[in-house]
Amino acid sequence: MTMHILFILKDFKPGGGVECVQQRLARQFMSDGQRVSFFVMNGDSPDDEGIETIHGGGSGIVGMLKSVVLLRRIIRHDCVTHLIAAKEQANLCTWFASIGSTCKVIYTRHAALDCSEQMTSPNSLRLLYALYLCGNGKVVTVSNGLRQSLAELMPWGYQRIRYCPNAVITEQLFNAAQAPLLSDLPDKYWLSVGRLVQPKGFNLLLDAYAMALRSTALPDLVIAGDGPELDALTSQARRLGIELRVHFTGFLRNPYPLIRQARLLILSSFHEGLPTVLIEALALGTPVLACDCDSGPRELLDNGRLGQLVTVNDVPALAEGMLRSLALQDQAAPGGQVTSDAVRQYTSKHAAQAYYQVWNQ
Repeated sequence: MTMHILFILKDFKPGGGVECVQQRLARQFMSDGQRVSFFVMNGDSPDDEGIETIHGGGSGIVGMLKSVVLLRRIIRHDCVTHLIAAKEQANLCTWFASIGSTCKVIYTRHAALDCSEQMTSPNSLRLLYALYLCGNGKVVTVSNGLRQSLAELMPWGYQRIRYCPNAVITEQLFNAAQAPLLSDLPDKYWLSVGRLVQPKGFNLLLDAYAMALRSTALPDLVIAGDGPELDALTSQARRLGIELRVHFTGFLRNPYPLIRQARLLILSSFHEGLPTVLIEALALGTPVLACDCDSGPRELLDNGRLGQLVTVNDVPALAEGMLRSLALQDQAAPGGQVTSDAVRQYTSKHAAQAYYQVWNQ
């Protein structure tokens, strides 16, 4: 029997990490012969013409109420069999809309539980996830560490809190990585990629780069992404006297050539659920240096076997990691069978199979 799988999202930011992995997962479901649709609460349209998109009721409390009514009607009239919600407003909307339905529901958690950007306290999260688990749905986290953290909030629900890997690695990723680089970038560079927001720690990155630069010559630093911290970060680079060595590209629809040709990819985050960019770098053979935040990097990098880990929110430690990477630059990044085995679970095919297993258990 063909499934009708409906993804529910609060919004759809171009290039957003959650949005990208949900699109890849959706395409895999479609290639498996399933019917797939997106329901976007605030009315954004995914940049994917092959997937049907249904617009929700808009933003705010009124928009939430309208979205619940619309989603409830869609579930009943469009023969929806399976639901995947992402981010808390979408999770909550889905819980209300699916009351009394026979749909198999998955509520997903992509961000660390202490993510300040989301402004949701642990007590509020405990209440929300207790609510989700009171129905017939299941909760999916994107890392084992995040699953453990959530289970500690509600140990009674551990059996219904599951881990499913993100759909990250596809043939399209490898093809996109072969595109030419931007023409105005240096030949040798280090790279950091992400939305320019406080939890990503780009201010820490600039301080550490300036500190390391005082010790020896370094490749230039490229920062790919856009966000509310851009002006503050460009001002910080000027203040540190490194503005000629730091290149801000803005948002890139295809950052993969940049990742593939970087001498080092640096993750300076304070919080992560599962940093997709580390998986992409491993798949493309790029060495990585990551801050060891609560969930994600240590799990992905196999306790440092596949890349450097340094203390989170520690400028001297990150600067030391940068200098250490220079000593290691003549050594190839882990490759061959080691990396293939490590990232295989993050292919879209394996990710889809994990979701099927959650629904069937």
